[in-house]
Amino acid sequence: MVSGFRRSVSLPGSNPSSSPARRRCEKAHHLRSASLPCRSQPAISHLLDQIRSFSDSGIRCSPASGLDRIDRLLSALDGILRLPQAQDPLRRGPAWADRLLDGFLRLADAHGSFRSAVVALDQHNAEARAAIRRRDPVRLDSVARTHRRAEKELIRLATAVKDLARCPPLICSDAAEAEVAGIVAEAMAATAATSAAVFLGIAAASSAVAGSMSKGSWTAWPSRRPSKKGSEEAEMAAMEECMEGLEEGSGRVFRISVNIRVALLNILTPSL
Repeated sequence: MVSGFRRSVSLPGSNPSSSPARRRCEKAHHLRSASLPCRSQPAISHLLDQIRSFSDSGIRCSPASGLDRIDRLLSALDGILRLPQAQDPLRRGPAWADRLLDGFLRLADAHGSFRSAVVALDQHNAEARAAIRRRDPVRLDSVARTHRRAEKELIRLATAVKDLARCPPLICSDAAEAEVAGIVAEAMAATAATSAAVFLGIAAASSAVAGSMSKGSWTAWPSRRPSKKGSEEAEMAAMEECMEGLEEGSGRVFRISVNIRVALLNILTPSL
């Protein structure tokens, strides 16, 4: 359960070519408004490339790299939403607005909570190392329980965003609106899928650390040579490697998610 998650996580994403909104838009390509950004425009092309890169479920990378990919994707989306050509179609019909606004709010909340969990896990690992040095099984058992609670919280966060990855079709008034809104929805779906994978990867690492702190591990302390690392220390080292850069990365994703939601609100406010 644990070794596959320690140093890498699988980052699933939605397949843009299979999106119902995208298929509708491609069928109506010749009806597209002149105000809509062209797919060959560098900003649009870059964003679509970012979204497509998330559809490769075989990609494995560290959780920190997963957060970096999310940050790059959402930064590209933020740039698109600053273009007047993208803003105009979004003002035409806010029937789908609540769904996207709620989605980015949930992503921001999840990454804010994830950042807090990462900070807490770092503290728990420091407490565990102190307990090992002092050979304090009572304290180590307490830390193991906190890791199990952290695992449950991270699984809850993954569940909270996982449904955003499904990307059902949006109800739009024309092809131009459907194209831009569909791209926003696909970016949100790819972000949600990758976020869930990152959360579950750290949950698995936390579970491995908790398991290594079982009573069976610390009852062997009296016979262990001082120079020999136990399983609990090895699991903590693996988890610390896995968590490197997550506090900063989750903070960036939180901020860009908030920025995108604010940008959408500013675009949609005249229509709401």
